[in-house]
Amino acid sequence: MVLQRAPQRSVVWVYSDTFNTPIFLTMNNKVYSTMSSASGDSVGASIWSVTLDAQTEEGPFQVIVTRPLANGTLETITLNDVLFGDVWICSGQSNMGFPLNRILNASIEIENANKYPKIRLFAVGQEPASTPQEELVRISMQWSVASNITAASGATSAVCWLYGRFIHEALGGRPMGMVHTSWGGTNIELWSPPEVLKDCAVTA
Repeated sequence: MVLQRAPQRSVVWVYSDTFNTPIFLTMNNKVYSTMSSASGDSVGASIWSVTLDAQTEEGPFQVIVTRPLANGTLETITLNDVLFGDVWICSGQSNMGFPLNRILNASIEIENANKYPKIRLFAVGQEPASTPQEELVRISMQWSVASNITAASGATSAVCWLYGRFIHEALGGRPMGMVHTSWGGTNIELWSPPEVLKDCAVTA
């Protein structure tokens, strides 16, 4: 995956199945600590977050998260090959959703995708919800390193990929995290929080 580089400070947050439990996150020789707390969602899960120091180095880094269990052991989650660069949200309708594997020079772009391992791709699945969600309902593509396989996936947006590649090259190979979330033909009201629509007297 790619997290946002300095001067911004990236936030790591996760759902948990325990409340008021100490959580420890280790990255780049620094240990961060926090406590899990109630999330307020319908699932009744807990949630925790850690705000990382602003990172000027791109990595790759290893992120290790641990929590003590009731039996005295430690539960550990490890994320490898985490880069810091620029994260872009690629959202919209059908123009943004048009897949890379359908453009005129698709075979060339897909073949060359292996040259850009610092570009990481993520795609949100199309799944409706009647209320705002704290977590994604569905994921079409987990964080993936750019390759001829991930680029050929129908989940990779042509506009998102080309924009990310151009910026990546223009900035001397800076890591790019491209998050594709689009749905053709959707109205802007469907992307807006209910309280905003209510304030504007708009019915979705």
